[in-house]
Amino acid sequence: MKVNLIKCLYNSSEYKDTGLIEFAFAGRSNSGKSSMINTLFNCHIAKVSKTPGKTRTINLYSIEEKYIVADLPGYGYANVNGEMIKHWKSLVEGYIENSKRLDTIFILTDVRRGLDNEEMMLIDWLGILKKNYRIIFTKIDKISKNELSIIKNNNTLHNLTFYFSSLTKEGRQEILKYLVARCSSKK
Repeated sequence: MKVNLIKCLYNSSEYKDTGLIEFAFAGRSNSGKSSMINTLFNCHIAKVSKTPGKTRTINLYSIEEKYIVADLPGYGYANVNGEMIKHWKSLVEGYIENSKRLDTIFILTDVRRGLDNEEMMLIDWLGILKKNYRIIFTKIDKISKNELSIIKNNNTLHNLTFYFSSLTKEGRQEILKYLVARCSSKK
């Protein structure tokens, strides 16, 4: 796939309408957003690090010049000061509130953590804004098939959820199909 970094936003005021449908990837600093972008689009464009908090800007990627993917700075644990965390919060909120073409916010969470208070607050806030969202449980290769089956059976948001592994690429096709379907519905 042809993937290009088109802009790094340091402030939400830098955002300009891309003219294309947009999808954002949100989640904790260690949820696997950058790894997922690289795996989904078969590239190595998003910086991956073992240290949480390396994505410090909103990175906008053009996918096949058909749609935009926004890699958002993570929330939760990151080894940065309080001012930086406040800045990231303002940056992400400004982007989500102001992008007219933002179709879906994907909330990524490590399957071993589940949905915590921060994810539930994000879901509630997106509901207030009337923003479409989907949940992606990442790192499913880190648990047994039996554990994954139990998680799926207990998931009350099943129709809004994907399960994904950057290692095995499980879930990749389902997410790509979703993106293509959403793009087609906007034509």
